[in-house]
Amino acid sequence: MRYLPPLNALRAFEAAARYKNLSKAADELNVSRTAVSQQVKQLELYLNAKLFIRQGPLLQLTDQARHYLPLLSNSFDALSNGTVNLFQRNKKQQLTLRIAQSFCQQWLLPRLADFKRQHPDVCIKILTTNQLYPQQNDNVDIEIINGYGDWSQPDSIKLTDESWLVVASPSLQKQMDLHSLEDLALTEKITTFGYHEKWQDWFDLQKFKGKINEPTMKFENNQLSIEAALNGLGILFVRSLLVENELKEGRLVKLNEASLSSKSHHYLLCQPVNLHKSVVKDFKQWLLRGLSP
Repeated sequence: MRYLPPLNALRAFEAAARYKNLSKAADELNVSRTAVSQQVKQLELYLNAKLFIRQGPLLQLTDQARHYLPLLSNSFDALSNGTVNLFQRNKKQQLTLRIAQSFCQQWLLPRLADFKRQHPDVCIKILTTNQLYPQQNDNVDIEIINGYGDWSQPDSIKLTDESWLVVASPSLQKQMDLHSLEDLALTEKITTFGYHEKWQDWFDLQKFKGKINEPTMKFENNQLSIEAALNGLGILFVRSLLVENELKEGRLVKLNEASLSSKSHHYLLCQPVNLHKSVVKDFKQWLLRGLSP
């Protein structure tokens, strides 16, 4: 006879442990936060083991829970994939996205495996764009563009409230001993052209009146600008969302706490004809949950 805890309790624990958050687990499982908490407690009683240490909204996994999580995740993934392969071969759903190139590379791709794990029956086609305006192509399910919202598209959703930061590689910061505004004003600068916000705006925000050297490296897209900064070619003026991962991993550091509010934002747009599609609803829900604070 197999020694198997209740399936719903296992699913609740696996989701809560993966997110380290009960509310996000509840959203994924489409149940209440209270239900997830009760299921986790049921599993702890069944196993006679403590699985979480609660620290406000965040959950810290115990040693036993850390070892248990990959076992469950791998088992659920294998069961999900096997079910799709055996019984749903002809039920693959197609999702076509047109996405701002920088958002796609810097935010979406590092997280897309999570969506694929939750929706293994979805085939995703991604087109990238640098356009500031929606292209309104019926063959595209969802557009995510970086723009100023000055278009006649009533059903757009603003995804982000972003700010501009000044960052650099840790090695450059140490080498140049970058601390004061005077240091930053005279240091080699990197910029991405095409935006309304400029280096001068950031220095004006801090009422700096000294000489400011013009950028010596200008790129047409953020990926190249960020790569240049990672390689220590200068300090970079960049939107916070696009360097979120690099800052978290310590590959870039903020040189000053001042941030300049962005005039442009990322927007999600969807043609009305596509709103009824379940795959569109699933992706929108997943995306908005991932972007929530």
